[in-house]
Amino acid sequence: MKTYDEIETETEDKLASRVWFHLMRAHRYLYPRFERSLRTHGIDNPVWYEILLEVERAGEQGAKASDLQDHLHMAQFSMSRHIARMEKKGLIERRPDKEDGRAQLIFLTPQAAHAHEEIWPHYFKIIQQEVGERLTKKEAFELFKLLTKLYE
Repeated sequence: MKTYDEIETETEDKLASRVWFHLMRAHRYLYPRFERSLRTHGIDNPVWYEILLEVERAGEQGAKASDLQDHLHMAQFSMSRHIARMEKKGLIERRPDKEDGRAQLIFLTPQAAHAHEEIWPHYFKIIQQEVGERLTKKEAFELFKLLTKLYE
């Protein structure tokens, strides 16, 4: 295995490929841990928490499904599948948008109205275990900036 010093001298193309494969590897390593932790609290997929949080932030006017998929960088079919499953579980409800008949508005159900307060402590704990304990504050901030740069 190459040392960091050796990797640092590689071409930009090769280094970009390394970044990509390591992002995927980190995702495959971390995602199941988050998924297991959240599933014990009724959240079948970590993205459900993000969806619930965005719908909660939208307030009484509801959140457009299309806005959710844009904000969370999800494909339409994937967002539709998650919304359908969350609705089946009683976490959200869909209503037609009165201003745009083609659009759907998403609302929290009473069951999910306080999901953030109930789930966040558990989510926070797994974040700290898997990320916070492995990175210094400076490293975490640098990684945050770099990752954000990839999708904004």
